[in-house]
Amino acid sequence: MKENIIFVDRIIGPVLGSPCAYSSIIMAKLGLQVGIVSYVEENLEQNFLSQFARVDLQGVLWNNLNTEDNLIYDEAGVKSIEYACTAPLINFEDIIPAYLDAGKFFICPMNYEVDLDMCRCLARMGKTVIVDLGGFGGTTSYHHFSILTPRGKKVIDTLCRDATIIKASKSDLAHIFPGQTIEQAAGYILRAGAKAVLVTMGDEGAAYQVGGAKIRYVPALELNCPYADKNPVGGGDAFSAGVIASYQTLDDLPQAVIFGNAVAALVVSADGGCEEKRMPSSVMVAQKLNGRMSPA
Repeated sequence: MKENIIFVDRIIGPVLGSPCAYSSIIMAKLGLQVGIVSYVEENLEQNFLSQFARVDLQGVLWNNLNTEDNLIYDEAGVKSIEYACTAPLINFEDIIPAYLDAGKFFICPMNYEVDLDMCRCLARMGKTVIVDLGGFGGTTSYHHFSILTPRGKKVIDTLCRDATIIKASKSDLAHIFPGQTIEQAAGYILRAGAKAVLVTMGDEGAAYQVGGAKIRYVPALELNCPYADKNPVGGGDAFSAGVIASYQTLDDLPQAVIFGNAVAALVVSADGGCEEKRMPSSVMVAQKLNGRMSPA
């Protein structure tokens, strides 16, 4: 996806963007074997494609269509998105056979462009399915259908029924579960069938809840920014990538959340956009967790 990032005082872009791009590049940098299923413009600039050097692109759906948007941050750091054009729907049949050998799948659309039946198909194969609600009514969605609407309720109930882990930001939950606390929204998601819930809360860190256990809060790690302000773009996707990378190795969700916080802190502290050079290595994350990370 190409996007322009619009801050109050400046505009950056067009640059590479999307949860798929950020999370895949980060997971690959952390040492995972990662393949993506996404529509990508056939004549996408080489400087964009080169960021995926570590990512398997066999599953890419090359097309003349590409999602383009304006990612807008207001003075409070709250983001919204305006779409110029969007890519077609991705269905289960679009996954190449080689990718179906993978054990974990991360579904992270921008704006409803993944078929709702994807979760069910993967769950029936015994896969671990992680779903980001940002593109299913959350912050990056053009239409924020909440559970108070028939369509919004159907979307969330369908996803939760077959998902292993549901991930959302605090702002995603505000759109989808208006008037509800994080605890109430997490409870709904778990009752609807998901095994666990992850919630990113910006400077406040993250929260997670597994089954009937109590919700837990994990504080954010200290940032080491080489400039005046943090760089929020991609922070939530970095958290997701870190969680999945750790969970793939240890199968320990509480530890994965801590690891995800460390990855997010490093990405938010680094200048740049969706570029491999901005993303941390596993050694950098280990140093951050051990408190040995010096300012950049």
